[in-house]
Amino acid sequence: MISIDFINETDLKVKEWEDLAKQIINSGFKYLKLKNKINLSITFLDSEPAQKINQEYRNHSYIPDVTSFPIEMSPQEIKALGYQEIGDIFICIEEAERKSIKYDHSLKEEMGFLFTHGFLHLMGYDHETNEKDEEEMFFIQDEILKINKINYTIKFTEEDYKEIEEKDE
Repeated sequence: MISIDFINETDLKVKEWEDLAKQIINSGFKYLKLKNKINLSITFLDSEPAQKINQEYRNHSYIPDVTSFPIEMSPQEIKALGYQEIGDIFICIEEAERKSIKYDHSLKEEMGFLFTHGFLHLMGYDHETNEKDEEEMFFIQDEILKINKINYTIKFTEEDYKEIEEKDE
């Protein structure tokens, strides 16, 4: 069982994205064969607060499309609560729209990717540690997206990394 707390701090209507997030997280839950009940929150933000969170907690000055904060719980804590709190995902829809245009994806494809990517980070997957972990995370990410009939190809380039680094200087 999955419980998702949605928080909308934008002026946008997000029902469509809440429904997509539920679908993606449910698929990920099944794909990973999770046993514990899980709880997470997904917050929709505008660019400025997303950038502030990124600056404060990750020391990056660019506007992120997705930021995840996993929570680790011991088996004793999970047993006592009756569920596993896995963490918080912050989504900047404005940045997702910009990326969908830049990388020629639909907004639905971009949002599906962001929900999947954020969820996997909450589950402990990390593409920034080493190549093996990156391959594993991206494989699972692709599988969850396929299950949801979302055709998504990562088009992030070396130029994008340079752009981000320049913004952080």
